[in-house]
Amino acid sequence: MISGKKRRLLGSVSLHHACNDASTVVLPTIFPVLLTQQFLIRDYTDIGTTVLIGLAIAVFFQAFVGHFAKTRHSRYYLAIDALLVGASLLLMTTATSFWMLVLFFIVMRMGTSIYHPVGVSWISHIFRGEHLDRAMGFQSAFGNIGVLLAFASTGFLAQNYGWRAPLYLWGAINLVAVTVGLYLSRSAYGQDEIDQQKEEEKEPVSWIRAFHGIRSYIPMMILGGLAWGITINYAPSLLNHRLGVPMSATGIIMGCWMAAGTVSAFMYGRISGGLGRARTLVYAYAAIAAVAFVFGLGRSVHLVIGAFAVFGIALFLTYPANLSFIGSSVEPRSRTAGFSLASNIMIIGNSIFSFLSGGLSDRYGINAPFLLLGGMTLLVLAYLLFMVRTGRISADGCKIAKRVGPH
Repeated sequence: MISGKKRRLLGSVSLHHACNDASTVVLPTIFPVLLTQQFLIRDYTDIGTTVLIGLAIAVFFQAFVGHFAKTRHSRYYLAIDALLVGASLLLMTTATSFWMLVLFFIVMRMGTSIYHPVGVSWISHIFRGEHLDRAMGFQSAFGNIGVLLAFASTGFLAQNYGWRAPLYLWGAINLVAVTVGLYLSRSAYGQDEIDQQKEEEKEPVSWIRAFHGIRSYIPMMILGGLAWGITINYAPSLLNHRLGVPMSATGIIMGCWMAAGTVSAFMYGRISGGLGRARTLVYAYAAIAAVAFVFGLGRSVHLVIGAFAVFGIALFLTYPANLSFIGSSVEPRSRTAGFSLASNIMIIGNSIFSFLSGGLSDRYGINAPFLLLGGMTLLVLAYLLFMVRTGRISADGCKIAKRVGPH
């Protein structure tokens, strides 16, 4: 059984994950509106440039957080995250040029860079053994819920009340989350736990050990960032510009994608318990590759909508699976650094391929990024099968958990 204190902590972390991930998709969801109006965004390359600059800043800031963050202060780091994100979203409504928009986007990315190294690491410190997969799936699902709500609200608000309306809404929600998150995480630790963490923090963070703990999962991390970046930044335009779906319906479709992903994330603990983490990834990647080619080649709206549901189920099983592997593979003193590295690798995959996808879309059409996604997924699937068959990645995660010690 999980204690009431741990439930409150999980609730606080999950709230911040929901607000954090929701905020990262608000601006990309209104990119088609800005592009159609030729205001702030002029072409697909502007979209790629905005994403690349913001994520490059995030790589640096996330590494900084990963090195200096102390576990006993996690609740305050997450509050700063929500404060920066909320303020930057509100400031975006005042942008009058492309570079003003980019500047506020950079501030937002600084804020959103805090959650993944701090929040996910906090979960891995709080929960051990059989509870880790369930907690990872739970917090991951709340991130999906946030994105679902953001998609559903942003498309509707942008179409009916203008592109600034969703920025006002989610900016205010993040500011409210500052107070609510601090309240839920009050009395987070007893004095004994604080003393223990102070002792652990006396040992320096080892980035080398953190890298060795995550190195087997680097291709999967790159693919996770690539899949997220291409979908978030280009799927709304694929639906709106290639298939002629109205913006309000586009938001609903993207919301259904997230709804499917939310259900699968909540079920991840049970699924991984039956299949094992690695086998779960194998089946998920096979499904992702198939639907990516449907996105790239299909012209039937109904077929693409159905593919989005399958895509959501498959993609959002991969995130908690990889995070659970990392949480079991990196020693406690370097775990925040390990999650920082993993998140930065995802950001690199996101930024590079999101940038390239802007040029590919301008040259070959908005469906080109999804053909790229399908091809890259097949390569990672082949790599994962090789690693499992050679025993370098355990099908159930037990070998890794035993090797690094008790949890």
